[in-house]
Amino acid sequence: MLADKLRSSALSAVPMGQQEYTIPGTYSWTAPAGVTSVCVVCVGGGGAGAGYFGAGGAGGGLAYKNNITVVPGQSYSVVVGTGGTGLTYSESSSAGSGSIVKGNGISSSFSNGSITVTATGGQHGYGLSGNAVRPTGGGPSGTYDGGGTGGTCEGNYSSSAGTGADTSYLSSGGGGAGGYSGIGGKGAGSLTSSGTYVEATAGTGGAGGGGAGMSTTTGTANYGGAGGGGTGLLGQGSNGGAGVKDLTLASPSSTMVGGGGSGGANGNIPPNTNAGGAGGNYGAGGGSGNGDSGTSVGGDGAGGAVRILWGPNRAFPSTNTGNL
Repeated sequence: MLADKLRSSALSAVPMGQQEYTIPGTYSWTAPAGVTSVCVVCVGGGGAGAGYFGAGGAGGGLAYKNNITVVPGQSYSVVVGTGGTGLTYSESSSAGSGSIVKGNGISSSFSNGSITVTATGGQHGYGLSGNAVRPTGGGPSGTYDGGGTGGTCEGNYSSSAGTGADTSYLSSGGGGAGGYSGIGGKGAGSLTSSGTYVEATAGTGGAGGGGAGMSTTTGTANYGGAGGGGTGLLGQGSNGGAGVKDLTLASPSSTMVGGGGSGGANGNIPPNTNAGGAGGNYGAGGGSGNGDSGTSVGGDGAGGAVRILWGPNRAFPSTNTGNL
């Protein structure tokens, strides 16, 4: 009986709290008095969309780790990765043969000096017509208990796609950010190997959903893909829904965007008909900016984030992980 009372008293003396870092950059977090263990979730930055007849960007990964040992008063490294910057027409023309660094999402991480929890960023979209390549989603890395990879996406319609090509010229949406126990939704697009349009998918395990595209039935109009959905930081919640392609030839529609998972933000619709929509916070990929205009530009990937929490009986993915 006495031992139970002492144990309960010790637990109640441990403070409860959390700290979020949602602006890309490098930070130093200091452990508060009485805090000797923390739980951390990291989301990597989303990849950017290609600027012309290419793919949307892939989503960043998510990684979490519980019971990380810290020393009160000591400082620890936190890095929040940027999202990729949308690629232009000229950059997309060579993206299939090399890396355009500014288009890639950057990793987010937390380190206590002996272990490092990392969520890598999503890759940017690639290529022109006939050269679209699926980007790679980010994932958990380093030391982690769980997490998921970001959603990839299909390339845009290719004029050399061959028999069965989708003549609606549908653009490519961005991939969703990774979830706590599943992958981000796939951004929609047209396979260059067959030309068949592949619909966007929902996220799993609390991940963001993939964005969809809009179309034109003429060779002169422009059209952009929507951003994927981001993933929230408060623990595993509902899955982000898939975007729905827009065949109306009107202004881009909100139904095209990937839904946010676990309370994350929805993706963004294209700002105009020759640009891609940005990914939603946190970690989602941007849509492709497609069309006949040399000024077309892909959507930006969303930046990453890191959240640290502490206190008794708190653990990712879903044990008392909300804000106090």
